[in-house]
Amino acid sequence: MMKFEVNNLLFDDSHEDCHLVISSSQGQTFAFVQALDLGMAHSRHKKPIKSRYWGTWDFSNQQESLEEILKYGGKWPDLDL
Repeated sequence: MMKFEVNNLLFDDSHEDCHLVISSSQGQTFAFVQALDLGMAHSRHKKPIKSRYWGTWDFSNQQESLEEILKYGGKWPDLDL
C-alpha cells in the first residue's frame, strides 16, 4: 500500500481517483499516475482536483519513482473523449 503527499499532491492507492499504470516501451519503463491536488496548505481546494503526471519507473525503488514523478514528471491530459 502506498499513501503519501508531495507538493500538495496526494497519492493513495486505496482511493478510487488515484491510479498508477506502468508500461514498458523501447527498452524503458514508464508510469502514468493520477493523484489528487489538494491545493496549498493555507488554502486547500474544497474538492481535490485529479492531476496526471508521467515519468520513468524503477521497480526496485517504487515509492521514490512515484515521488519523483509527482515532483518533476510530465503532465498528461484526461483522455476521456
